[in-house]
Amino acid sequence: MLNGLNKKTHLVIIILIGIVGFAFLFTRPKSVVKDDDQAVQQSKSDSVSTTKQAAHKLSSDSEKLLQSLQTALSSSKDKNSIYKEIANLYSKESVFDSAGYYFEKIAQNQSSVENWSNAGDAYFQGFNLALSPANMEFLVEKTRAAYNKVLAMQPANLHAKTNLAMSYVGSDAPMKAITMLREVLDQEPNYIPAIMSLGGLSMQSNQYDKAAVRFQNVLKLDPNNVNAKLGLAYSWIELNKKAEAKALLNDVLSQNIDDVMKDEIVKTLNSLK
Repeated sequence: MLNGLNKKTHLVIIILIGIVGFAFLFTRPKSVVKDDDQAVQQSKSDSVSTTKQAAHKLSSDSEKLLQSLQTALSSSKDKNSIYKEIANLYSKESVFDSAGYYFEKIAQNQSSVENWSNAGDAYFQGFNLALSPANMEFLVEKTRAAYNKVLAMQPANLHAKTNLAMSYVGSDAPMKAITMLREVLDQEPNYIPAIMSLGGLSMQSNQYDKAAVRFQNVLKLDPNNVNAKLGLAYSWIELNKKAEAKALLNDVLSQNIDDVMKDEIVKTLNSLK
C-alpha cells in the first residue's frame, strides 16, 4: 500500500502520467537506492510476476468487424489498408501485441519511419502491460527491433530513442537505459518524455525529491501537463507535502480527465484527510 493506493491503482496512475516504460516496475518490490543507475540495476534483479496473462478478448462488435476484415483481406490487393484497420481495431481494444503484429506487417510491406514507429509503439505498450515473463521478453525484443528500424532511417528520432531506452530497464543491460536517456537530453534538454521517464525512474527508486524536481521542470516547459502534475502530486505525498499535493490533485480534478482516474484521485484525496 502506498499512502492509500494499492499496487493496481498505483500502476494505473503511473501509466496515465506517461511513464509506461516503468509501469511494470511499480508492481515489484522496491528498496531504497542511492541514484538512478542503482535504480535501474535494482529493477534488473527484482522478481517478475509469474501471474498468467489473461487471454485477450475483443468485444462482440469488434470480433464481428475483425472477421469481416479478415475475410476482405484474402481478396484485397491493398492489404496494408486492411492491416491498418485491423491494427487500429486491436489498439482500440488495448490488445497491443496483436496491434503490433499488424503494424509490423505494414512496415515490412512498406518500410518507413512512421510505419516502424507505429509497430514499435504498439509493441512498447504491449510489453509494459504484459504479465507473463515469456510474453514480456518476446514483446520487448519486437519493440527494440521496430525502434532500431526507425533509428536506422532517422538516427535523431527522440521518440524512438526514448522508448528504446525504456525497453532496457530490467534487462541484461540496464545501464543502457540511463545512457540513452542522457543522450536524448544531451540532444534536446527540454524533451519532455525523457524528463518524465527519468522522473518515473526516480519514483521507482524512492527518490521522490529528485522526481519532484523533474516533474516541476516539465511543468516549467508545459504548465498544463496533467501527467507531470500527477507525478509531482504523488511525489509530494511521499515527501509528506500533503497540502501541496492536495492542491495540485484538486487542480487536476478540475480538468477534463478520465473518469477512472478522477475516482482514484478522489480516493487519494480522501486518504489524505
